[in-house]
Amino acid sequence: MKTLFRLRYDSHWGEELFLTGNTTELGNWNTGKAVPMEYVGPGIWSVETEVTPMIEYKYFISENGQIRWEDGPNRILPEGQDRVWGWFGLTERQTMRGVAVPLFSMRTEEDFGIGEYADLPKLGDWCVANGMKIIQILPINDTTAHYDWHDSYPYNAISAFALNPIYLNLNALGIKEETTFKRARTLLNKTDFVNYPKVLKTKWKYFQIAFEQQWETLKEASVFQQFAKENEDWLHDYAQYCAERDGNGTEIHLFLQYHCDKQLREAVKTLHDKGLLLKGDIPIGVNPTGVDVKSHPDLFNLDVQVGAPPDDFSAEGQNWGFPSYNWEAMAKDGYAWWQRRLQVMARYFDAYRIDHILGFFRIWEIPKTVKSGLLGHFSPALPLSAKEIADQGFHFVKSRHVKKGVDTLFIPAPNEKDKYIPRIELHKTKVYQTLCEEQKQAIDGIYEDFYFHRHNEFWKQKALEKLPALVNATPMVACGEDLGMIPACVPEVMQELGIMSLEVQRMPKVFGHPFVQTEDLPENCVYTTGTHDMPTLRGWLAEDRMRTRQFLDSLDLDDRKVTGKTIKKILQKHCDSPSRWNIYPLQDLLDMDEKNWSANPADDQINVPANAKNQWRWRMKVSLEALSY
Repeated sequence: MKTLFRLRYDSHWGEELFLTGNTTELGNWNTGKAVPMEYVGPGIWSVETEVTPMIEYKYFISENGQIRWEDGPNRILPEGQDRVWGWFGLTERQTMRGVAVPLFSMRTEEDFGIGEYADLPKLGDWCVANGMKIIQILPINDTTAHYDWHDSYPYNAISAFALNPIYLNLNALGIKEETTFKRARTLLNKTDFVNYPKVLKTKWKYFQIAFEQQWETLKEASVFQQFAKENEDWLHDYAQYCAERDGNGTEIHLFLQYHCDKQLREAVKTLHDKGLLLKGDIPIGVNPTGVDVKSHPDLFNLDVQVGAPPDDFSAEGQNWGFPSYNWEAMAKDGYAWWQRRLQVMARYFDAYRIDHILGFFRIWEIPKTVKSGLLGHFSPALPLSAKEIADQGFHFVKSRHVKKGVDTLFIPAPNEKDKYIPRIELHKTKVYQTLCEEQKQAIDGIYEDFYFHRHNEFWKQKALEKLPALVNATPMVACGEDLGMIPACVPEVMQELGIMSLEVQRMPKVFGHPFVQTEDLPENCVYTTGTHDMPTLRGWLAEDRMRTRQFLDSLDLDDRKVTGKTIKKILQKHCDSPSRWNIYPLQDLLDMDEKNWSANPADDQINVPANAKNQWRWRMKVSLEALSY
């Protein structure tokens, strides 16, 4: 069996890492026959080799003939493990800190009102100065569909492969700084928020100028022809789609994608030279009218839309409007579309966040004919027959308990005659309130079993059919966004595949704990104070005084009032965790200094999930050049 071993170690020049163990393939502990590892990114070493299950193994460093073994006992490879992620030195503390900020939110002294690919190295300088190793950004795929505020939604990509031209730096594109250019830049640079439509419109004027000046020369250049060849499987479909959208030719879109790739690669190389990792974000969905759906309609279920069941963010659930994936069709070629998607993103990212990883186990599907997430259902699912419902003690009457609208106890299972699915949060319906206590208890048991027990092994197998092909497609570190209604099988699968979990300080996964306890954290996780879908730490602390008091007491903080120093103390406590990575929203880091505080902390929240018309427009108040920490 081949296993991919990946190791995190911040090496210096002259150091080489090796893998050895108690088998012939690993050299039988002979350092002269050990397996050499390859340096694949800043601080990441990798090797894939044949091994047998339950081997003992260890890593060592060789430098100028000197051998240094890692601390701790021998490692043991579990049965069936085909992917291992570790840190050198079992007894060393290896937690890495990082910052999370959308690319569009970055501000520089000479930008066009939005962050750009070229701004990443400037943020990198700040990270290096403050001991951080990771920059995490939101999706940067092209979302241009309407040329209005809808396009600011970074999870609604028209292409899973193309980068967003709005992040191009115009100076690097060869635009001369004439009077009109300077005036437009000054006006947009002064805005307090990202005026996405105006930025897009302004930049497109200069895209056209750059294209007209450079295209005839660029199209003959070997670097462009090589780029076009490497991306021929998606690039021309994308360019044709954009040409039909805009009523122009395909060439300008080829031109812009070449420069997006060029500018981002240059930025990433600079980050790597500084010893930094770049972590991207891979959305679970795609635009229902985008190029991927148009080019590969067989890979999507276009008669449904996906979202999320009700949670703390949205009482009626969320309807994202994306089609679901036809996993059966994708499986026929080994999930090639997904693998290729990740391989393209691996040009830029060292790690990636799998948006809504639960969608690879099951997805919340909503009929195209309704908007409310309350009428959705998990897919795939094992619906109930009338007999199964009755056998569990509920007096099921179809005409009474299966109704149109949200006031229903069951919804008909799609494509399965006389099968039913308990409506999510059915205990909040009017029809539920009319039931006697005995019948309430019966349907409560059915609901509990259906949503938390019935599908556990079924969903586990569904995830194991898909995820291994994805996580093994690239050397990127996979991190799963595993928040919400989590089946018990999810952490099992993530642990088996070496996928880092997401742990949010205010969202404990251990029942009975109001906040995350350090001892509850798994080692292989990303630990954070919040996400783009949540209020900032300061905003959350301002919501509920009693909860805030309870939270501060849990950290042994006796602050009577939340100040910048309070935020700093919380973040310092946050660092004392066994997590591999601690990544903090930039807003939380800036809020340690009260001069950075907004008058209303709600203004610093990037996305409000309950608001389908949310404008993604948060922008740093200070430039990266002037940033202090």
